[in-house]
Amino acid sequence: MSHSSSHLERFSFRRTGRRMLSWQVTHPKTVLLIIVLMTLALGWRLPQLSMRTSIYDLVIEDLPTTRQYNAFQKIFGSDDIIRIVIRGKNAFDPDLFKQVEQLATAAAGIPGIRRVISLPGIKKDVDPRNQWSLEKFSRICSSIELFRRNLLSDDRNTTAITLVLDETADTETVIDAVQKLLDQVHADLRRYQIGIPLVSQALTQYTQADLMTLLPLTFLAIAGLLFLLYRNIWYLLLPMITVAMALTWTFGIMAWTQVPFSMLTMIVPVFIVAVGTAYCLHICAALVENVGKADSSHTAVINTFMEMSLPTGLAVFTTTVGLGSLLINRITAIQEFAVFAGGGMLSLLFIVLWFLPAAFALIPLPRLQSRPALSNSRGLQRFLDLVIHIDLKTQRYLFPIIGAVLVFCSIGIFFIQVETNPVAYFKQETPVSKNFHDIYQDLSGSFPIHVVMESPEEDFFESPDNIARIIELQKFLKSLSKVDKTVSFADYLMLVNYLVNQYDPKFYSLPTESFEIRMLINNYKIILGQDMLTPFMNATFDKTNILLLTHLSSSREFLSIREKILAHVKQHFPDSLTFQVTGIGMVISDSSHHLVRGQINSLFLTIGIVFSIMFILFLSAKVGLVAILVNFFPILTTFGIMGWFGIELNMGTGLIASIAIGLAVDDTIHYLTRYNREFKKDLDKDRALRDTILSVGKPMVFYTVTISVGFSLLLFSHFIPTAVFGFLMVMTMLSALVGDLILLPALMLHVELVTAWDLLRLMPSLSGMSAGVAHELNQPLNAIKMGSEYLKIMLQKGGDISQKDLSEVVHEVSSQVDRASEIIHRLQVFGEKPAFAKEAVDINGAIQDTAAILEHQLALDDIDLVLDLDPHLPAISGHHHRLGQVFYNLIINAGEAINKARENTTINRHRIEIKSFIRDNRVAITVTDTGMGIPNHLRERIFEPFFTTKESGKGKGLGLSIANEIVRDYSGRIEIESKKGMGTTIALTFPIRET
Repeated sequence: MSHSSSHLERFSFRRTGRRMLSWQVTHPKTVLLIIVLMTLALGWRLPQLSMRTSIYDLVIEDLPTTRQYNAFQKIFGSDDIIRIVIRGKNAFDPDLFKQVEQLATAAAGIPGIRRVISLPGIKKDVDPRNQWSLEKFSRICSSIELFRRNLLSDDRNTTAITLVLDETADTETVIDAVQKLLDQVHADLRRYQIGIPLVSQALTQYTQADLMTLLPLTFLAIAGLLFLLYRNIWYLLLPMITVAMALTWTFGIMAWTQVPFSMLTMIVPVFIVAVGTAYCLHICAALVENVGKADSSHTAVINTFMEMSLPTGLAVFTTTVGLGSLLINRITAIQEFAVFAGGGMLSLLFIVLWFLPAAFALIPLPRLQSRPALSNSRGLQRFLDLVIHIDLKTQRYLFPIIGAVLVFCSIGIFFIQVETNPVAYFKQETPVSKNFHDIYQDLSGSFPIHVVMESPEEDFFESPDNIARIIELQKFLKSLSKVDKTVSFADYLMLVNYLVNQYDPKFYSLPTESFEIRMLINNYKIILGQDMLTPFMNATFDKTNILLLTHLSSSREFLSIREKILAHVKQHFPDSLTFQVTGIGMVISDSSHHLVRGQINSLFLTIGIVFSIMFILFLSAKVGLVAILVNFFPILTTFGIMGWFGIELNMGTGLIASIAIGLAVDDTIHYLTRYNREFKKDLDKDRALRDTILSVGKPMVFYTVTISVGFSLLLFSHFIPTAVFGFLMVMTMLSALVGDLILLPALMLHVELVTAWDLLRLMPSLSGMSAGVAHELNQPLNAIKMGSEYLKIMLQKGGDISQKDLSEVVHEVSSQVDRASEIIHRLQVFGEKPAFAKEAVDINGAIQDTAAILEHQLALDDIDLVLDLDPHLPAISGHHHRLGQVFYNLIINAGEAINKARENTTINRHRIEIKSFIRDNRVAITVTDTGMGIPNHLRERIFEPFFTTKESGKGKGLGLSIANEIVRDYSGRIEIESKKGMGTTIALTFPIRET
C-alpha cells in the first residue's frame, strides 16, 4: 500500500471516529437510554446469582489421575465422609454413650447419608439383645486395633462418628442437618464435624462473606481516591457509575448463564472496579487537559475521546488477552475466572466509549473544570522531575542496578514451590482450620488416601498368603509421616474372626487356611453386611482398597507420599501385582502441579500477542522486544520475591503473571503512544521523554495507585491465597510502574519509535541542505545578482555600456551559473538511488568530490580541510555517490564540532584532516577534527538514528546514522576515538574488491 493511500485510510478512520463521537455527544440522552436498557436487561436475573465454591474446583477433569479416581469410585463407592468428633471425660460413660447413640441414630435418618459407623452402632450389631454392660463392651473394644484412633482415642475421652455420604448427596443440606443435631448435644461436651465436605462449605461461606465485604470496601476506597484527585463530583460519580454498570453486566451474564460465584470469580468484581476506575482516570486526566483548550463540553469530549479511544481500546484488549490466555489452563475455576473477567473488561470498554462521552457531554463546561487537587501536588511534580533526571542522567548506573535486580529475582524463581493446600486457604483462627488440626491430635485425620492393590487372578484375596500381603503393606503405610490410621479388608476380617470366636483376643488375627478365610468372608457379609465389604473389596476379590486416614493437606506432601508408596511396592512386591494411589487429595495435587505448565503456556501466549500488538502499532520489532522486557520485569520481580520469601505458587498466585502483564502493558501503551506523538514533533528524544513523562506520568501513577488500592483490599479476605494474591498484585503493579517510568523511557532512548509512514512523511525535510551548502550556493547567486543589477541601473540611466564592461559582466554571470550548476549537480547525485549491483570504486575520488563541495564554506569558517590520500589505493566494492554521502556527513559533523569548540577556546584556526591508506589488507580512511570531542556516555549513541546533541529543531540526528548504514552495506567497519575537548577521529575500513 502506498504512503498516500495509508494516510488516507488513517484520515478516513479518524473522520469516521469523529463523526461517531459527534453523534454521541449531540444525542446523549438517546445513548444513555440505550445503555440503561441494556443494563436493566442484563441485570434482570441478578437475584438468581448463586455461590458455589468446592474443593473440586481445584480439579482438572481430564487428567489420568482424575480418571483413575473416578474409576475407583465406581468400584469402591464415594469416599466423601464427615467425621463427628465428641470430646468428654469417658466415651463409655452412660450419659455420653447415650448421647452419641442418639446422635448416630438421628444422623442415619438424614437424606444423603449412606452409612453411619459409631461405637454405639457396633455395640448394637454385636449385642443385638443389649445384654452387655458398657464396661464389658469397653473391655472388648480394648483389643480391637481397628477402633484405635479411628472411633476411639487412646485415652478413651474422645470418640468419633463416621458418616459415609452417598454419591448424590446434597452436602450442604447434610452438613446443616448434622449441625442442628450437634447443637442439641449437651453444652458441656465439645463437638464438631470435619471432612472434605466441610472444607468445601467453608469455601462457599467465606466467598460470600468476602464478596459482601470487599466489594463495598473497594468502592469506598476508590471513590475517596477519586475525590482526592479531582475534588469534582462529576469525576467521582461518572467513573463509579461506569464500573457499577460494568459489574452489573458481568454479574448479569453470570446469572443468565447460571455460573455461580467461586473463590476465584470473587476476585472479578474487585478487579473490574480497580481496573475500570484506573482506565477512567486516564480519560479524566485527558478531559481536564482538553477542557482548558475547548469552547464547549462537546468539543472537549470529542477531542478527549479521539485522543484516548485507541490507547484505551488497546489497553483493554491486552488485558483481555492476558486473561484469555488463562483459558489454556485446564482447571475449570480458572477458566471461569478468565471468561468473566475478560467479559467484564469488554463490557467496561463498551460502557467507557459510549456512556462516558454522552454523560460528560450533558455537563456544562464550567462544571468540568477541576479544582487544584492531589494531581497538581508539588510532591508528585518533584517525583516526576526525579524520574526524568534518572532516565536522562544516570543510565550508566541505572542499567547495572536493574540488571542486578533481575539476576537476583531470577535466582529466586528457582526456589518457588508449587503448592495447593485447601486447609491452608483458611486463617488459623477459623473453625474449619481449628477442627482439621484438632481431630488428629487424638484420633485420625480427615483427608483420605486410597492404595489399591490389584491382581490378574480372580479370588486372589481369598488366600491367606495374599491377604497377608495387605497386612505387610499396611505396616509400611503406618510408618509414613502424617498417616494416622490404615483400614483394610484384612482389618475387618480380623474383627469378624474376633467376634465369631467369642471375643478371645488371640483370635484377633487371620486364619491360616483358605477354607477358613472363605467361611470368614461369609460371616463378614452376614455380620457387617455387604455395604461394609464394598468399600474395601471388589466383587471378584482381585482388587482391594486400603484406606489411609491422614492429616495431609499439602499437594507436595500428597505427591511425596505417593512416590514413596509406589517405590516401596515396586521393590517389595511381585510385578504381577499392580498398585494405584488415589483420592481427592492426589487429584488436587496433580492438578496443582499441572497449573505451572498452564501458567507458563498462558504467559508465553500473552507475551507473543503483546509483542505482535506493539510490532503492528509501531512497525518495530525492537519496540516489541522493549515492551516485552519492560512488562516481564514486574513479573520476574514478583516471582523472584515469591521464591526468596517462600510464597507458594497455587491457583491464586498462579494467576498473577497473565493478569499482571495484561495490566502492566496498559501504561506501556499510553507511554509509547504519547512518546511517539511527542517525538515526531522535532525528533528530539530527550525532550520527548521529558514531556511524555510530565504528561502521562501523573495518570500512570494514579493508575497504579488505584489498582493497588483495589487489590490491597484483598488482604482482608478470609482466604490466605486471596490475601497473598492481593499483596503480590500490589507488588507487581509497583514494579510495573518502575518499569514504565524508568526502564521503558531509558530503553526507548536507544530505540526508534517512528513508523514507516512517519519516515515517508519526514523524508522531504530530511533532504534539506545544510547552512554551509546554502551559503555556498548564495555566493554565485549574489555575483549574478550584482551583475544583473549593474546592467539594470545602466539601462535605466540610458548610459552607454562599454564593450569591455559588458563582456566582463557576461563572463562573470556565465562562470557563476556554471559554478551553481556544479554544486546542484553534486547534491543531486548524492540523492540518486544506486544500482543493485556493487561496482569498483576509487574511494579517493569520492573523498575529493565531496571536499570540492565543502572546502569553500569550511575556509570561510577558518577551517582547513587537509587531504592526505594514498594514490595507489586499490578499489573497493560500493557506489561512488553513496560513499560521497558518508564523507559529506562526516565532514559536516566535524565542522559543527569545531564551531562548537570555538565557544570554549581561543584557538581561531582549526583543521579537518582526511587520510587514506592500507591497513591489515583493508582500505582505511580516517577523518580527524580538532573539535570539542565526544563524551564517553554519548559515544555509543552517536550512530543511533535521530540522536543529536543540538538544540531542538536544529538537527535531525541522521548524518552519522546514514553513514553507518552505508558503511555496513559495503562490509565496512566504523570506529571512533575521541576525548572530550581534544577532537575526534573516525576510522573507516573496507575490504579490497576482488578482481
